[in-house]
Amino acid sequence: MSLILLGLSVSGRAGARAEEKLRIAVIETLDYPLNVFDKPHQLTGGLLKDYTDAIARGLQAQVVYQTYSRRRVEPALQRGDADLVCYFSPQWMDQPSDLQWSLPNLPQFERVLVRKGNAVPTSYPAQLIGKKIATQLAYHYPQIQQEVAAGKIQRLDQVEVASMFRLVAMGAADALITSEPEIEGYFKLHPEQKPHFSVAPTLFSKVYTQCALSAKSAWKIEQINRQIQRLLDSGEQSRLLHQYGLTEK
Repeated sequence: MSLILLGLSVSGRAGARAEEKLRIAVIETLDYPLNVFDKPHQLTGGLLKDYTDAIARGLQAQVVYQTYSRRRVEPALQRGDADLVCYFSPQWMDQPSDLQWSLPNLPQFERVLVRKGNAVPTSYPAQLIGKKIATQLAYHYPQIQQEVAAGKIQRLDQVEVASMFRLVAMGAADALITSEPEIEGYFKLHPEQKPHFSVAPTLFSKVYTQCALSAKSAWKIEQINRQIQRLLDSGEQSRLLHQYGLTEK
């Protein structure tokens, strides 16, 4: 009888552990290859899903994906409505101390694109002075922040990367700034557009992103860091990046 009770007790604890949820905030404007959405805009795949799925498996947690606009991610974490967002950085926040930050992990490389035939900038921010730059709404660009504030560079904020490309193609913007994964994703979906753009050879920015954990989460940053270190040490992070045509450089 005692053995049966012990078995039920162990089983109950294991079941309770399996029920623990890890609520991941998904930024809805990050598209392929970072995120893959179906027609109802439910997350179905992508690098970030695979990466956070791997973190959740290591924690033996039930992962729950919650989609937010870029503006709503930080408030959701601050309120404790979501536990974790990855592919994020304290450089992109006004109040980074409001959240707990993991080890650096997935790299983000940003580049400048211009319409084919136009001068390709190689020095930032100097060669962007006086230009209209297509950028993403609510995103931070520390490299040009002072020039934007002084009116020397004009930001044309767009919700989607596709809209940024359209502005440059029409000549309404002189250039756009976005990440390499989003460039590759756009050209994969619109291969006919690739010959119409030039990609600057000089990186605009290089950031090793981090995962941000809500201060109100039941999970601990040490738990998240252990899983990230496991993915780094095992080579799984590198494998996932290569799977989506990306590198750690």
